[in-house]
Amino acid sequence: MVKKLTAVFFIVIFLFISASASTLDDVIKALKKGEVEKAYYLQKNLSQEEKKLLEILLLLHQDKLTDAELLSGNYIPCNVLYLPDGIDALVVNKVIEKLYVIKEKSGVPVIVAEFDCVTGKKPGDKLKEGDQRTPEGIYIPLYWRGHLPKIYGPGAFVLNYPNLIDRKILRRGGHGIWIHGMDTPSRPPHSTNGCIVLENKDLKRLRKFITPKETPVIIVDELCKEPFKNFVSERNSLVDFVYKWKAAWENSPEDLQTYFSFYSKNFVTDKYSFNEWKKYKKRVTAGKKWIKIKISNLAITRDGRLLSFGRLYLISFDMKYRSNNYNWQGHKLLYVTKEGEKWKILGEESF
Repeated sequence: MVKKLTAVFFIVIFLFISASASTLDDVIKALKKGEVEKAYYLQKNLSQEEKKLLEILLLLHQDKLTDAELLSGNYIPCNVLYLPDGIDALVVNKVIEKLYVIKEKSGVPVIVAEFDCVTGKKPGDKLKEGDQRTPEGIYIPLYWRGHLPKIYGPGAFVLNYPNLIDRKILRRGGHGIWIHGMDTPSRPPHSTNGCIVLENKDLKRLRKFITPKETPVIIVDELCKEPFKNFVSERNSLVDFVYKWKAAWENSPEDLQTYFSFYSKNFVTDKYSFNEWKKYKKRVTAGKKWIKIKISNLAITRDGRLLSFGRLYLISFDMKYRSNNYNWQGHKLLYVTKEGEKWKILGEESF
């Protein structure tokens, strides 16, 4: 039955592409090459019928009908909304002390590995130095440290705790939250001072899934799951948001106010408040004749907490910025929340 469905499906795809404009074929080719930004702009020219067919194709490409059948009506992990090829995400459930490795397959987050881990002695979210709690939020492993004291086992991944939102909005203290090994065969549950600890053999296995400065680590007290339809709607909305933000920044020498409209009035950086940042941007943009931005390795993840200002999302990506008087290349983090019906950038940092 599956083979019959597959055959019929690809006959329909072939006939549809042959009969329609080449734009749908161009989108598919761009996706196969991993050219997400190109595909994003090309799909805007598709008819509604073509867009619907493209959604079906994305679900069923590479004959993965079983994935589509599995997804229909089922709940899927939703802390990870979008991942680039070759980059995985980690989700740590600190209550049951499980670490999940999530990979995107056919546009869907899938758990591909699971490890036992040990987290902080005290329950709840980390608030201050020495409270022996594991922080909740979204973090990035900055680098691997080897040749450490034996208590850390073969080494450690250093997380960027406290991140910008921790420092400037939540005012959380503490430092030195790592993912590391141990100097004993095992440890009692909930026995760390805040770090995430794995058995040495598991840490060695985990290393292959982590790319420093790229792999998101989402620490939660419960794994998020929701219907596939809701997941797709939220993911597509955020992908659309980030590329519209990019276009607005590129057009900011002509229209700075549209660019500013993507930011919350509570926006912060390490240096500026929102009003200070706007003054800075007006000053530097005055000398711009043109701006070109290239985004790659886009990842979108969702915080497990419902904070006082709402749900928090992290959009991270590699970025190349060029202009007539300044060039920059690095990794950018956008902390995004929803204000009413609109996405807004609450914080922005780079490394």
